[in-house]
Amino acid sequence: MDTHSLQVLEYKKVLDKLVAHTTNGVGHEFASQLEPLPYPETVVRRLQETKEGRYLRDHESGLPLGGIHDIRTVLEQGRVEMRISPHDLLKVMYSTEAGRSVRMYILNRHEHVPLLAEMATNIPVLQIVESRIGACISESAEVRDSASPELGRIRSQIKVTQNRLTDRLQSLLGAEKHRTHIQETVVTVREGRYCIPVKAEYAKAFGGIVHDSSQSGATVFIEPPQTIELGNELKQLLLKEVQEIERILSELTALVGSYYAELHRMISILGHLDVINAKAILAEEMQAAEPKLNRKGIVKLYEARHPLLTGHVIPIEVEVGEKFSTLLITGPNTGGKTVSLKTIGLLTLMILTGLQIPASGDSEIALFDQVYADIGDEQDIQQSLSTFSAHLKNIVRIVDTIGTNALVLMDEVGAGTDPAEGAALAKSLLDYLQQKGARVVATTHYGELKEYAYSHTGVENASVEFSLETLSPTYRVMLGVPGSSNAFYIARRLGLREDLVNGARDYLSHRDIETGELLQQIEKSRRAAKTTEIQANRARNEATAAKREYETRVQQITEVQRTVRQNAEEEARLVLRRANEKAENILKELQKLSKGAQKGTTARRKLETLRKETYNSLEEQNPVPLAEPPPAPDGHIYKKGDRVRVVSLNMDGQLLDDPRDGSVILQMGIMRVTLPLNQLRPMDKAETAEIVKREKKKATIEVSGAGDIAMQKSLQISPELMLRAMRADEAQSLLDKYIDDAFVAGLQQARIIHGRGTGALRRVVQDYLRQHPSVASFRQGVEGEGGDGVTVVVFNH
Repeated sequence: MDTHSLQVLEYKKVLDKLVAHTTNGVGHEFASQLEPLPYPETVVRRLQETKEGRYLRDHESGLPLGGIHDIRTVLEQGRVEMRISPHDLLKVMYSTEAGRSVRMYILNRHEHVPLLAEMATNIPVLQIVESRIGACISESAEVRDSASPELGRIRSQIKVTQNRLTDRLQSLLGAEKHRTHIQETVVTVREGRYCIPVKAEYAKAFGGIVHDSSQSGATVFIEPPQTIELGNELKQLLLKEVQEIERILSELTALVGSYYAELHRMISILGHLDVINAKAILAEEMQAAEPKLNRKGIVKLYEARHPLLTGHVIPIEVEVGEKFSTLLITGPNTGGKTVSLKTIGLLTLMILTGLQIPASGDSEIALFDQVYADIGDEQDIQQSLSTFSAHLKNIVRIVDTIGTNALVLMDEVGAGTDPAEGAALAKSLLDYLQQKGARVVATTHYGELKEYAYSHTGVENASVEFSLETLSPTYRVMLGVPGSSNAFYIARRLGLREDLVNGARDYLSHRDIETGELLQQIEKSRRAAKTTEIQANRARNEATAAKREYETRVQQITEVQRTVRQNAEEEARLVLRRANEKAENILKELQKLSKGAQKGTTARRKLETLRKETYNSLEEQNPVPLAEPPPAPDGHIYKKGDRVRVVSLNMDGQLLDDPRDGSVILQMGIMRVTLPLNQLRPMDKAETAEIVKREKKKATIEVSGAGDIAMQKSLQISPELMLRAMRADEAQSLLDKYIDDAFVAGLQQARIIHGRGTGALRRVVQDYLRQHPSVASFRQGVEGEGGDGVTVVVFNH
């Protein structure tokens, strides 16, 4: 990527914001070295990693990256067997622990973060390194006594020797003969030897080895002759301790060196995960989104904001590459032209780096191989370069190196020299870039370039809006509308005399004035067309929404129709099955009667014929086709209790409530549904009377049939059932038949005798009764009814 363009677009400042969110030195280094790459596979993977990192932050607290240290230098020490300090060994241990924790965290969520899980799989689990370092080095970076048996033994001997030495020195301090010799009754250590502070004048009389003296010379620190041997023994033990510690540290260093490759891979992966986490944090901070990507050179930015601006930032909308390859932006100074250029360029670079951008997710960014930017006044006094020369130097570089898939951003193209010649150079350059297939966004003040856009295919004008009321820019980019300087209007508003303004106008040619007025008319027409387009889009969206709602309603009605029919058929089959079971029981009872034997056979034959015809009719019924309901009569008002016809379902129903919000609840057979009013048709009086008549007739038949069965049952049914000493399955079968017969016979209550026993049969009986629809209630028998060996049933008549 062009280095100069990265500099003028302030790409490094974006990286600085990213680096600020890293948590360790490895991530810090990796983030600061990120470069925009034009390879589609790389960009897509980078963006997906950022998306997954953001998922973890949106749904949890993000990656657990605590405890990671930059141990690459320490690993190099291990590789060349240069002793590693206890403090650095702890860094290695903490980092391996963190790597294991991060690995487990990500793999437990692998379904949501597959790319991060792929990285986590490659993090080695080095528990041998963790455990060995942890066993040898304490959290205060001290080598533990338990690091080796030898070290434990040496330190134990050191403590014993120190105690003996201290005891002997204390006895000397308390001796009467040395009281006048001793300066202070304390034991001190000088040059690793235990000493007593003695007055200088008594040094010879006290005896021993002088190891140090005070600054005044009044005190000398003497190792008494009585402790020299113990002191020598302690010194030897301390030297052995140092040697053993060195051996242990060398062993741990060799261990780290033996896992150099694994540890280096682990810390590199953790560094990349740190960068991904920083990308997710930066995306949250910028309220960023991932745009659509393409390789067609199309850039469409909606609600795009410059990532380095703070405070209230007005978003822009701009596009290039689909309908036109070159966009010329004109307008007054400080109107936002340069910011728009930088926004386009910087957001493109961010995408190539794998960063989400502060723009709408509906935006679209092309994956360019090259991004060039010639922005700002780059005159250099030391190199004797004028503004024009500096711009031209950049343009020469661009022309010499440009490929076929490039984005070129030019600020004030052709400026800094004679306007006519500058405009001519700009036109020639734009022609060349267009031939190379580049996407170009340029700003200019030249009126000739505005006309150039109208006369050349693939070139479009744009402007940054300027409010004539407030005399300030709005920073909005308006496509298809060339900008004007509005110099005369602004001069009048700011109080310049009218005669001077008119004099200035006289210096302009009539052609220039007509062109300016034409541009203003075009701008006005463009705004009106834009308003009309917005209104048309709104109307189209409303029509689309209405169509979608209509289709949804039709689908809902079709689904209700299907569900109602299925439920009705199922209910019919259930009724038939129950009726068949009861009919079988009735026929069995009839066959027991000597007079009814022949009638029972005849009845069974008729029942079988009726059952087959009914099942066949259920299976042959076809779904009622969905029909457009006719409108209700003008002025008709539905109310609770009305009988209606649901045309789409070909069924009748009755309103259970007054309509609300264009829909109503109604009862259709055993179904209670909510339907829109436009699917209903009110029934006239004749239809309503016919339905009422039919329902009464049905009820009469049902009552009559039930009465006949009840009469037959009542002649032979007993008010009690004996189940004592039966098995549970045998008892339940008899109980099932008895409860049905007793209910049909019209008994108000009955006694079920199950006995006391273990209570198992009582529980079976009561569990069955609790679920039976014909049972209103039941209770345990009282004294005189059989007590807890009897259950009294009350039927639900």
